Amino acid sequence: MPNVKHKIITMPRLQSALDDVMDELDELGLWNERLAKVDVYLTWVGSAYGWQLYRGSGHIEIPVLSLSRLSESFLSGGRMTLRDLLRHEYGHAVADTNRALIRSRRFAAAFGTPHDSEMPSDYSEDEHVTAYAAEDSSEDFAEVFRYHLKHSGNLPRRFQTPVIRRKWFFVSRLINKICAGERVW
Repeated sequence: MPNVKHKIITMPRLQSALDDVMDELDELGLWNERLAKVDVYLTWVGSAYGWQLYRGSGHIEIPVLSLSRLSESFLSGGRMTLRDLLRHEYGHAVADTNRALIRSRRFAAAFGTPHDSEMPSDYSEDEHVTAYAAEDSSEDFAEVFRYHLKHSGNLPRRFQTPVIRRKWFFVSRLINKICAGERVW
């Protein structure tokens, strides 16, 4: 199925996108026992595109009806494909299943603050891959992870800035650590 935007998510659409994203994770060597335990659920309604229950059950929820998706129809904001949404939420799941790697000084050096800081920053296209990435460092990580996964680890030309390269390099090194079975830096 092509990478299209959906106002209403159905189980077949979710399963198709999920299969594609799981294949991408597997191609990078990230699909492991811990990540395989992260369940993805279709829920009825939500204000966000989706969410990952960090430090909880760890599962991902995608609402059938999302106020964020519905607002896309009326506002000229950015659009989120279902595959991109799953890539983003799996970024949170990777962080959740590899907390010792994420709670490192290396993360804070790359993203400017610790993963759990919840400190927003001013959006800058030289520093963030999306405006949403400026929400806090955990969202910044998930957005960089999303693009890293989408582009098979190849940094797109539009992101060739020193700050984004630093974040991209952290994600690349994190993936290498996870693939090598390392749990700490």
